[in-house]
Amino acid sequence: MRFYCTNCWAEVAESATICPKCGDDIVARQARSDYVEKLIAALRHPEPTTPIRAAWILGERRELVAVEPLCRLVRESRDAFIVESVVEALGKIGDAHALTVIESATRHPSPRVRNAAKKALAQLRRTKPA
Repeated sequence: MRFYCTNCWAEVAESATICPKCGDDIVARQARSDYVEKLIAALRHPEPTTPIRAAWILGERRELVAVEPLCRLVRESRDAFIVESVVEALGKIGDAHALTVIESATRHPSPRVRNAAKKALAQLRRTKPA
């Protein structure tokens, strides 16, 4: 099993309490972060199924606080599977602030992402976001 610092995502020993790369207090960060903060942090995890899972959960919970980190991930990620799941999550959350990012995803090179973006736009139109 691999263990990571949730600040810089460097691989650390299971027993590590301080990250040898960034110096962050791993134990303290985990103690002071709530569930949603941990999910948002997981969007940057180096193992690709973790951001996909985190985005799905954030979308299911319709976490408005996650909209900006999710939008950032759509703009920065080169992984079409991650971008697809993030666009789906943004559609479920239904916040108008994501509209531009979702619209840009309709021109993504991946057909999966384009399809997810079209569905997300349809969801946004049905929910009439603020």
